[in-house]
Amino acid sequence: MTTVRFNTQFPGYEILSELGRSNARILKARHLDTGELVAIKHFALNTDAETLRRFQRESAIMTSIAHPNIVKVREVQLEAELPFIVMELIEGGSVCDLLKAQGHLDIPTTIRLGLQMASAFRAIHPQGIIHRDIKPDNILYRPLPSGELHFLLTDFGVARLHEQSNTLTGQSLMTYEYASPEQFNNPKGVNTATDYYSLGVVLYECLTGKVPFAMSDHSGIVTFMNKVLTDAPPPLTVSANGQSLGLFTPVLESLLRKNPAERLNDPDELTWLLKQAELAYLEAGRSNRSAAATPVVAASKPDVLNKPGMSAPSLQTAHVSPRPEPGPSKGVGTSRILAFAAFVVLILAGVYYITAKPDPKPESNSFQAEPATAQNPAATTTLDTAAARIRQQEEEARRQEQLRKEALRAVRSVRAKATDFKVGLFGGIKHLQIQLTNPTRLSFTYVVVQVNYYKENGGLYKSEKVYFNLVEPNSSPSKSAPDSDRGTRVTCKVTSYESPDIPPTTDSLTSSQSESF
Repeated sequence: MTTVRFNTQFPGYEILSELGRSNARILKARHLDTGELVAIKHFALNTDAETLRRFQRESAIMTSIAHPNIVKVREVQLEAELPFIVMELIEGGSVCDLLKAQGHLDIPTTIRLGLQMASAFRAIHPQGIIHRDIKPDNILYRPLPSGELHFLLTDFGVARLHEQSNTLTGQSLMTYEYASPEQFNNPKGVNTATDYYSLGVVLYECLTGKVPFAMSDHSGIVTFMNKVLTDAPPPLTVSANGQSLGLFTPVLESLLRKNPAERLNDPDELTWLLKQAELAYLEAGRSNRSAAATPVVAASKPDVLNKPGMSAPSLQTAHVSPRPEPGPSKGVGTSRILAFAAFVVLILAGVYYITAKPDPKPESNSFQAEPATAQNPAATTTLDTAAARIRQQEEEARRQEQLRKEALRAVRSVRAKATDFKVGLFGGIKHLQIQLTNPTRLSFTYVVVQVNYYKENGGLYKSEKVYFNLVEPNSSPSKSAPDSDRGTRVTCKVTSYESPDIPPTTDSLTSSQSESF
C-alpha cells in the first residue's frame, strides 16, 4: 500500500490510508515519535467563533475522559490549516457496518450494546457533554477473543459544529432518522434526553433491522417530521430469526417518548431495564430447553392411566408398553390395598415425627436472634460483611467529602491577571495577554476567564471570555485576549472551570479573584 504523507496539514503524523468519509474524512495514521496508530478526522468548518470555542472546550473535556466505552480523543487542532481531531484507532468497524452485513443484531449483542452505551452516558453527561448525534455510524466495535463485541462511542460535538453551517437538507438522511423530536421543534431545548432517544432508535434498528420512522425517497421532510413528532413507533413483534421481542417493549417505550421531560434519562434506570430484558430472555431460553428435554408420555391405551390400580409413580415413565390387563383377582387386589395402607402409615409417621418433635429449648417461646444466628454461621458472616461494607462506605464518603472541601479551598488560589497590553492614543486596548496562575495540585480540563474592558470615563464597555484548556498543576499559562477599540483599563476574573480532581457537583468557583489595571 502506498503511504500518503500530509506533513504540512498534520505535522507529526504519517498518513497510511483513508478509512472513510461522512461529514468528515477519516484517515489512518501513525504518530512519528511513538509509532502509535491513530485515526485522524479532519473537516471544513464554517461556523461562528463562539461555537468553535464551545467545541474546543468540550473536546478538551473529552481528552480528559478515559472510559472503556468511549473512543479516546488524543489531540484537537481547530486552528490548523485543516482542522482535525486525533483519536484512538478502532479496527473493528461501526454498528452501521454490522447492520449492513447482517440486517440486525441478535438479542444478547443488542443488550450488550445498550448496557455499554449507558455506561458511556454515565461518563459524559455529568461533564456537561451532550453527544447530539447517536447513530450506528458513531458507535464503533472491537471484537473480543470470546467472540463478543466491545462497543465504543465516538464523534463528540461534531454534530453541534455542523448545525451552525449546514441546512437541514444539507445533512445526511441517516442523521434525521435518529434525531429526537426536540431536535426538530425545539433545538435550543436539547439536553441529555436527546441522546437517550437516539439510542432507543439504534436499539430498535438493531432488533428489527429498520428504524421506527424512515425517510423514504417519495416522502418529504415535513411528513417525516410529523411522524417523529406525533406517531407512535411500530410495535415490536418478532425478530428476523423468530425470537420474541416483546421483552424490549418497556425499554423502548421509555426511551422513545416524545416529551423529553417524560423520557428515560438516567443510566442506572436504563441499565436496570436492560438487565430485566436480559433476564427475561435467559428465562425464556431456559424454558424452551426444558420443554425440549421433557420426555413424552406415550400410552398404548388412553384409558390405562385412569385404571384404579395404576399408581402415581407410573406416570413418570417415558413409555408405557402395552401389557395384558390384569384379571379380576381378589388376592392381587388385597395385596395392593395392604401396600397402599402401609405407604399411608409411613407418611403419617413421618409427618408426626416432624411436627411433634420436641423443641430442644422448650423454655424459650419467643424468637431469639442469638441462638438462630449461632445455628446458622452463614447468617452471622453475611451480617458482619454487610455491616463492614456499610462502615467502609461511610468512611469513604467522609474521606471524599474532606478531599472535596480541601480541593475547593485550593481552587480559591487560582487567579488571572493581564500581564501586557497597549492603549492607543485615542483609547482602545491591543495585544492583551492574560496569565492564569494555578498554584494547586489540581488539573483543569478548562478554566474560563472573564475580561472586562472599561471606557475612559470608567464605565464598562464590553466583556470577553478567554478559555484556558488542559491547565496542568502548578502552571501559569498565558493566552491572548480579543482587542478592544475602546477602553483604557481591564480587569480579569476566573468565572468557571472543570476539573477531574473535584467531584462533579462542583461546577463553578465559590470565590473569584479579580485584579484591576
